[in-house]
Amino acid sequence: MKVNLKALVLSLLIGTATQAQTIFVNNTDTAGNRIVQTSNQKGGGEINLDDSVSNRGVIFFAAGYQSATTAGKLVGTYYIDLNIVHNDNRLGCLRQLESRAILTLEDGTKIECIQISDSDCDNAAFHGAFALMPKGGGTTETMQQNFDTLMTTGIIEIKVITTEKELVYKVKKDFVPYLKKHFALIDKTVKGGSKVTNSIKTN
Repeated sequence: MKVNLKALVLSLLIGTATQAQTIFVNNTDTAGNRIVQTSNQKGGGEINLDDSVSNRGVIFFAAGYQSATTAGKLVGTYYIDLNIVHNDNRLGCLRQLESRAILTLEDGTKIECIQISDSDCDNAAFHGAFALMPKGGGTTETMQQNFDTLMTTGIIEIKVITTEKELVYKVKKDFVPYLKKHFALIDKTVKGGSKVTNSIKTN
C-alpha cells in the first residue's frame, strides 16, 4: 500500500498543533458578560516545568479577553495572564494598577501592560493579569491594536516589574510562535460567538 508521506507528515503536524493550544475558560453569564482565556500549558494533565515559557525562571503564560456592558456600552479588555514561581521574599508585591509587564517583540518594539488583577504579595509565587495597555494611557482601541500585533509578531522577552524589583524572562525560541497562537486562538474564539462552558477545550 502506497503512503502519501507528505500528507502524513502534515496531518501529524496539524495534530500536534491542535493538542498544543487550548481554551481553558469560555464563559458567558446571563448578563452577557464574557471571559475567554487560553490554557497556560501545552498538553493535558498537570502543569510541569516544560510549560514554562522561559529557561531562566519559571513563568507560565496565557492570554485572555473579557467583556462587560457598562452604561449600555460593551467594554472589552484584552490581557495576558502570568503565573510566576519565584521563591524570593525580596520581590515585594504585584500591585493592582501599579505593577507592569513589558513585552519585547521580535521586531524590537515593546508593549507595556498594566496589572488589572488583585494585588499579590506571596513569598513563593505570583499570579497577575495585565491589560495590553500602559497605565493611564490606553483605550480599548490601544488594546485591540496591541492584540492584533501579538497575533503576528512574537514575544522574545517578558519583563515583570514588582513593587521592589524587575524580573526578566527570555522566551524560549520554540515558544515564540507558540505564544502567538494564544492570541490567534482568543481571536478565533471571540469571533466565533459566545459559549457557556468552563472546561478545557482543544482547538
